[in-house]
Formats: sequence, structure tokens, C-alpha cells
Amino acid sequence: MKLNSRAQSAQNPHNNPPIVLVHGLFGSLDNLGILARDLVLDRDIIQVDMRNHGLSPRSPDMTYPAMAQDLLDILNESQIEKATFIGHSMGGKAVMALSALAPERIAGLVAIDIAPVDYHVRRHDEIFAAINAVTDAGAATRQQAATVMRQHLNEEGVIQFLLKSFVDGQWRFNVPVRGSSTIISSAGKPFRPGRIRRCLFRAATPPTSPMPTARLY
Repeated sequence: MKLNSRAQSAQNPHNNPPIVLVHGLFGSLDNLGILARDLVLDRDIIQVDMRNHGLSPRSPDMTYPAMAQDLLDILNESQIEKATFIGHSMGGKAVMALSALAPERIAGLVAIDIAPVDYHVRRHDEIFAAINAVTDAGAATRQQAATVMRQHLNEEGVIQFLLKSFVDGQWRFNVPVRGSSTIISSAGKPFRPGRIRRCLFRAATPPTSPMPTARLY
């Protein structure tokens, strides 16, 4: 799948691998924009909309192997031999899956607010309820959508984060597919015997985490 992406060239000459920024569940390529602005000083930057998010194509397949292949396709299309990947939440799991699919293409890996484990706590039920309520209500503006969402969610920061993907009365993420419990709970199977590499795991702090950590898994 050809993902929607945004590429920026480094402001200063360098020999460093490019950095690919991968957003989390319900997000888009704009979510890690502050990181991009800092890192572009001496790195080429690629921001992506993951499948079923932002302006990227829709698909019923939302597995981590599929997302990993999408990221590998980005490297191939851009003729990039190796890149450093920074993935937030779902994006962190996707880049971990990529490290199993094509470890030779990974120059470095940073996973933010996520770990290679299965998450069984149902943290997103109220978020899906709010998203579906907006659709059912036929909300046409962000103000109308926010009013509906406040009946289901108490955290204004979560509401405002989600509303970034509400444009012209439509969600920019694929709600039916997003309702899959697999994408939230499953870590996939990213590890193989004999393949051990370093990965930096970080807990996000503002402004890199537009939603509370507990909401992002």
C-alpha cells in the first residue's frame, strides 16, 4: 500500500540516516510535527499517515505485518537503504514489526509509550463509543462533534486530539477497522531467536503525547 507521506530535507549538510516518524492509533502524520521540526536540522525526515488513518488508503487488513510492509515500501519507494524509525503507540508496534521483517533496513528504533507485549485492558471502549456517536448524530462541524463526544468522554485533551482527524463532517480514520480489538491488544510476534537489537523505549511527555498515555495502547 502506498501511504500518504511528507518528506523534508535536512537544513544542514549531514551523513546521517533519515528519520521516519510513525504516529499512533487515531492519529495522523501531523501528530509528531514538533519532533520533525527539531530533528530536521540535521536529518531528512519522513512523516507518514498509516493505513486507515489520515489521507492514506483504507484497507480491511490492519495487522502489524501489513503495517510493517507499508513502512518497508516507503523505504523502497524513496530509495532509502536504512532509516531510523520513531514510532508512537501503535506506530511503535509497527516499527518493531518492521525490525523483524527487515532488520537490515533499521538504523535505529525508538518506541514511545508502547512495549512489545499484549494489552488486554479495554481502554478504548468509551473512545469508540464517542466516535460512533458522532457518526450516528451526523455531526457536520467540530463544534457539533465535540458536543456529542463530551457525553462519552471526560478528558478534553482526548476530545481535541480526536477532533484533529474530523474534517468536513467525516473521520479521517477508518472507524469500522479501528474497532478491531486486535490492533489495540496484540503485539504481534516481532521477535525471532538470534535476532537481538537495541531499541529505545520512552514514555512520552508533552508535547509528544497529545493524549494521556493510558489512552494510547
